[in-house]
Amino acid sequence: MLAIGRIIIAVLAALTFAVPLAAQDSSVETRLGDEGFESPEATLDQMDWLVGQWIGSGIGGAPAMESWLPPSGDTMVGTFVQETGQGGIRFTEHLYLMEEEGTLVLRLKHFNADLTGWEEKDGMLTFRLVAIEDCAAYFHALTLRCDGEDGLLAAVRMKSEKQEPQELVFRFRRAGSEAAFNDCGAMTTPEYIECFSKRAQSARALRDTYLSAAREAYSDDAELLEAIERSHLIYGRYIEAECSAIWTRVRQGTIRASEQLLCEERLTLRQAHAIWSDWLGRPFVETSLPEPELP
Repeated sequence: MLAIGRIIIAVLAALTFAVPLAAQDSSVETRLGDEGFESPEATLDQMDWLVGQWIGSGIGGAPAMESWLPPSGDTMVGTFVQETGQGGIRFTEHLYLMEEEGTLVLRLKHFNADLTGWEEKDGMLTFRLVAIEDCAAYFHALTLRCDGEDGLLAAVRMKSEKQEPQELVFRFRRAGSEAAFNDCGAMTTPEYIECFSKRAQSARALRDTYLSAAREAYSDDAELLEAIERSHLIYGRYIEAECSAIWTRVRQGTIRASEQLLCEERLTLRQAHAIWSDWLGRPFVETSLPEPELP
């Protein structure tokens, strides 16, 4: 297991409930409930601001993405992807935000890039609600809140020997918003690459949202689920091969990286549409996800 995984899993075990809410440092993002605290009343309707795709930077400044689907009954399903600095997957999270006994609880499991889990087979991390406000939910040691216009802040408190609280803080912008990326107008070559990279990240986040919905829709059909996963893997290899060919075609020019990223964005958006059309756009599948636009 990654070192960061051992730290995160130790969060709940290491934190006690000895800090009263009123005594907590207002400069930190996370909150702790005092011993025996009761969670406030809350419903998923108060979390509708969280639905959507979010892109930003995570551990070590590497790209990170978070996606939340609309509620299915009493549960909102979310995914988190932390990339490596080289564009691969460092780890992912599968999250359930659930209504239970008149309040909310957040449960999650971590997975390595090869889909092996961090927690035991039936294990998970559970975060109880401490407080809920307009556009903010504070769970014990974990926070989700709005961060300005079209922004999301996620924070988790870490195990540490230091007296002051230690946190991992992630800042995201809503995919497709002006704050997430501009239209890549007149820019220098490095600025073009950064802009097109954000667009490709946004496309992957959108694709992953539709793929997660398809996985949920067919979770009880192992054979079909395996076929969907195989198709996803082959499609990814096609995108990699096709866009590498684009790079080779313009390999002598300064635009080669931008052209490759635009190719990745275009084909990933087409993949998102194919997932919707083939698995979610049929009459026998109930989904609130809209048909994604084709590039």
